[in-house]
Amino acid sequence: MRFIVIVISSLLFLTACVSSETSVVTKNSGAGHVTQFDPEGAAKTRVKLALLYLNQNNMQQAKGNLDKALEYQPDDADIYRIFAYYYQRVNENEIAEEYYKKSLRIDSKNADTHNNYGTFLCKLARYKEAEQAFLIAVKLPRYTAVANTYENAGLCAEKAQATDKALYYYQYALSHNPNKLYLNLSLAKLNIDKKEYKTARLNLFNYQKSSKINAESLWQWIRLSYATEKGASLSKYAGQLLEQFPDSQRALDYLNHEYY
Repeated sequence: MRFIVIVISSLLFLTACVSSETSVVTKNSGAGHVTQFDPEGAAKTRVKLALLYLNQNNMQQAKGNLDKALEYQPDDADIYRIFAYYYQRVNENEIAEEYYKKSLRIDSKNADTHNNYGTFLCKLARYKEAEQAFLIAVKLPRYTAVANTYENAGLCAEKAQATDKALYYYQYALSHNPNKLYLNLSLAKLNIDKKEYKTARLNLFNYQKSSKINAESLWQWIRLSYATEKGASLSKYAGQLLEQFPDSQRALDYLNHEYY
């Protein structure tokens, strides 16, 4: 299950190791220049390091840097959001939820946090709460990742077996970002389930316009061919699947006749 998590609005990767905390230079009349500790800058540096360590699955170092960031900026909503993501990653769900809620208490209009909280809730099978979080996110002004959040809402609805909602949210994701062509496969699958075969065929054609054949796309063609009793088409796509992706799960599904 893919979910798009936004851990920080503007992530800048560090290009060198940080050996000291951030400082600013100030003027001191008669004494030249002196340095003054910049807690905000230091916290941002620690957050960037924490994100790098999270990407490397170095959870100990990630936590250490987040602890420092929170020490420097104890009322920063972004830090609480990223700390919540850390606790989510280490399966400390109660603490993760506490930190998501803390972040939202500080900044209730942060769409990134609502989106991430929604993905968290969905993984806990709290589908209605997750949907509410996603819908809050997409309605907030100046939010640029609307397509990602609609996609997350679609994934969550699909997980909840709410097919009509999943179709609705995937279509909205595509409307907001037409480059998400891979969503046509999800739409095709759901439309085949609903026996909307003409729409499913259009989804598959839209997908293959600019995407390479893969096991999943061939599998959806096979399912559509089976459902519409197109024997020649089924044999064609099944042959491609077994020849090009013989070790895939979809090849096994075909051999076991698990079309649904």
